[in-house]
Amino acid sequence: MFKKIILLFLLFLFQTPVFSSEISSSVNKILNSYDFDKNAIVSISIKDKNTSETIFEKSEKKDLNPASAMKLYSAIAAMNTLGENYEFKTSIYKDKNNNLYVKLSADPLLREEDLNTLAKNLKENYKGKINKIYIDDSIIDLIPYPESWQIDDSWPNTPKISPYMVDYNTVSVDIMLNDNKKDVRFIQRSPYRFSFVNRLEYGNSNNARFVYDEELNVVNVMGTINSSITSKRIPVLNPRYFFCKKLNDALNKNGIKFNDKFLFAKTPADSVKIAEISRPLDVIVKHILNTSDNVASEMLFKVAGAKYASDKSPVKSNYNHTFGTTENGINMFLEYYKNLGLDVDEIQVKDGSGVSRYDILNTDWMNNALIKSGFDCEKYLPTANQGTLNKRMRGLENKVYFKTGTHRGTSALVGIIKTFDTTYCYSSIMTNYKINHTLLKAIEDEIVYRIYRIKKEDINENE
Repeated sequence: MFKKIILLFLLFLFQTPVFSSEISSSVNKILNSYDFDKNAIVSISIKDKNTSETIFEKSEKKDLNPASAMKLYSAIAAMNTLGENYEFKTSIYKDKNNNLYVKLSADPLLREEDLNTLAKNLKENYKGKINKIYIDDSIIDLIPYPESWQIDDSWPNTPKISPYMVDYNTVSVDIMLNDNKKDVRFIQRSPYRFSFVNRLEYGNSNNARFVYDEELNVVNVMGTINSSITSKRIPVLNPRYFFCKKLNDALNKNGIKFNDKFLFAKTPADSVKIAEISRPLDVIVKHILNTSDNVASEMLFKVAGAKYASDKSPVKSNYNHTFGTTENGINMFLEYYKNLGLDVDEIQVKDGSGVSRYDILNTDWMNNALIKSGFDCEKYLPTANQGTLNKRMRGLENKVYFKTGTHRGTSALVGIIKTFDTTYCYSSIMTNYKINHTLLKAIEDEIVYRIYRIKKEDINENE
């Protein structure tokens, strides 16, 4: 009996080195089989989440672009700044002169039905005269994209980032190709209209590109078309106009007649709230981390930046100046992780979504940040076969939780792997690879499978 106790103690004492050695051997074997050292830059860090002990590392201090994995770290910092109970409240206030103020919250998930609910609440709660209606958009600035984004990351690939956000600031357009393969019609079902210039040519595939001509205020549609394209979502060019049209329609639908133009001003401090809709922060964070929504991530980044800067400033913002900027989001991010004891001089942050090619993290820093933040990966990150992990890591549902990141030539993965008696924090960035992108994702999955199975197999053997 005594010998058995000693044996169990020795197994426990040397368990981590054994597992670490086997994980190192397995991961390196996978990487070597695809000749990664020759064809790519690979950075991997694996740590025990409970003890912070390093299990495996490879080029873990290499400065690399994390792509959309950046969203995880900006969301963590934003939640800390705003508080987990924060809500995006789109509200209507009334002043003493019967003027109404629609105070925007920069809710990235706001929909037309939400505006209808807001208008219905207004109808129920206020029976008085409406003099003027102002819109307060001071929550975040009107800069549509971070300056670090490249031209290919902007319109028409991404809706404009704006406090005026409704239905993701997109409309549906049908591009109908006639039987003669020559004539093209653009069918617009939304009251918001585009002026299209058709430069499409008949070809072997549908490869339509949309180019906005700012001087002529038209959208040139270029490339090739092979068959009709239905329900193509196109970002609107003027989010303010789009929002005001949706708001006006909601008011009319609920019997609130207002034929004057909307004005724009900050909500007076002595005004009274008479209607409101809200969306919890955790709903938005789950959406961002499960769908990798760039616009929602940048909006959250700016809102948290506004809270951070406002708390530090003795002077409150006015309508012509907002604290809700990318710059303040970056400052918020850096101070949060610095306060956790992390070296922020190791990293470079240019936006909140990871779209910028100038963002720089390393996998050692990424794992340390995940561990020290105490972030609840199981609550917010997608598990296997969900969200951006759809059709990936099947069989590991509720065992792995990851945020993915993808740029052309870059793939990142960060999150946790739960085994029987421990949880690993796993971070990887692979870049400059030459293999097929789908194959690369399969290799990432193979590494995760192997890490999980090593622990499982060893426990079974010890039993």
